[in-house]
Amino acid sequence: MATGAVDNWLNIDQFGAIYPFVGTEVLLTILGFAFWIGWHIYQLKKESAEFREDIENIKKQGGPGKVLEDEGRREMEDTVGQ
Repeated sequence: MATGAVDNWLNIDQFGAIYPFVGTEVLLTILGFAFWIGWHIYQLKKESAEFREDIENIKKQGGPGKVLEDEGRREMEDTVGQ
């Protein structure tokens, strides 16, 4: 019973590669790098949008100083309240 292209294992020294998708290594490597670079570009755009949104929220709350004061006040209230 043969499970692949090899019917007889007696001449094993004459075989080439016998793993799946032989000959597609270069194509798969290029596709892998393209996916990797595309993912990084997507992540950079998404994170930049989130950072811009965070900055706008901080500006709406009165700036970084006001946000830090409010955070410190809430932290103190939580600590004293326990």
